[in-house]
Amino acid sequence: MQFKEVIGQNEIKTKLTGMARSGKIPHALMLLGPEGNGNLAIALALAQYIQCENKQENDSCGLCSSCLKNQKFIHPDVHFTFPVVPKKSGEPPVSNDYITEWRSALSSNVYMNANDWLQGIGAENRQGNITVRECHEIIRGMSIKTYESDFKIQIIWLAEFLKEAGNTLLKVIEEPPVNTIFILVVENAEFVLNTIISRTQIIKVTSIGDADVKDELLRRFEIDENAANRIARISDGNFNSALNYSAGEENANDKLLHRWLVCCFNLKQKNSSANVSNLLDWVDEISKIGRENQKIFLKYALFFLRECSLITLIGTSEKLEGEELKFATGFSAKLESEQLEILSKLLSQLHYHVERNGNPKVLFVSNSFKIASVFKDEVILT
Repeated sequence: MQFKEVIGQNEIKTKLTGMARSGKIPHALMLLGPEGNGNLAIALALAQYIQCENKQENDSCGLCSSCLKNQKFIHPDVHFTFPVVPKKSGEPPVSNDYITEWRSALSSNVYMNANDWLQGIGAENRQGNITVRECHEIIRGMSIKTYESDFKIQIIWLAEFLKEAGNTLLKVIEEPPVNTIFILVVENAEFVLNTIISRTQIIKVTSIGDADVKDELLRRFEIDENAANRIARISDGNFNSALNYSAGEENANDKLLHRWLVCCFNLKQKNSSANVSNLLDWVDEISKIGRENQKIFLKYALFFLRECSLITLIGTSEKLEGEELKFATGFSAKLESEQLEILSKLLSQLHYHVERNGNPKVLFVSNSFKIASVFKDEVILT
C-alpha cells in the first residue's frame, strides 16, 4: 500500500517518510489512535516505503519488485500478527492459520475493525486472541535472516489482544535482531501492557478529517456532495463507519433514534400500556434490521449523544445540522451532562452485547427502561 492511498493524515505521512529517509525509524513503533482512522493503512504504507527499492521523497515507487509484493501483502520479509480464534479445538491458534483470509480482508478494507475481521473468519461469539504460541512464532520469525530486503518488519494489528502473552515479547521488542522493525497498531493503549508501551515510540494518529472522508467517498462512490458531507459528519473520523453509511445503512437512523428516545421519555412520564406498546413496536422494528445495522444505529446514537454533550457544555454542536440539530438542542435542554454521560455508557454497553449476538429484543427492551430511568434521574448502572 502506498501513502497516497491512505486517507488524509498528511502530517503523519510526512513525519514517517522523513524518519525513514533519514534512517531514524525506531526499532519498535506504536501507531496509536481510534478505530477507522487508518492506523493499519499507515503501517502497511510505511512497511512498503521502508522496503521500496526506488523511494520517492514522500512515497514508495509502487513499481519495484518489493512494492508489488507488498501491495499483495505477500512480501517474505513483512510478517503479520492479528487476533484469531482456534481452527481446531484445544490447539492455540496462530495468525498464519488465517493468512489467506487476512490478505483477502486487507484487499477489501484496510479500515476494518476487530469485529469485521473476526466475524469474517467465522468467530461468531468467540473472542479473538493473540496467543503465547503466536508470540513464539514472532520471535522465531524475527531470528531468521531476511529473504530479499535489508529490513524485517513485524506488524502487530490490535496489539491490545496480546494481553499477558505480550510479556513473551518484551526482550525481542527491547533488543530486536539487527534491521528488525516492530510496528504495533493500537486503538486503546489502556489494554496494552505498560512494559510493552515503554519499549515503543508512540505516534498518535488522530481521526480522519471530515473533508478527507468526504473527498474519499466522492472518489469511490456515485453519491452527491450533500450525502457525502452528511456521512462524513456522522462517521466522526471513522472511515469504516463511513463505508457502512455509504452503503445505505445510515439512511433513517436519525428518525429511528428520535422515535426511540421519545418512547423512552414517554415511559418516564407514564408507564402506561399505550406507551409500552409503542416501545414494543419500535423494538420489533429495530430487531428486524439485523445485527450489523443495529450496531451502525448504536454508533450513530453515540455520535448524537456526544454532540448533545457539546451543546450542553458550549452551547453548540460541531457536526449536527437542520432537524438533527433542532432535536439535539431540545433534548440536551432536558438533561444534565451527567445524565448524557450515563446514557453514553448504557449505549456503549448495549453495542458490546449486540456485537456479541445478544438477543436484540431483550437487549433493547431492557435498555429502554434503563434510559427511561436516566430521564427520571434514578438509574443505577450495573
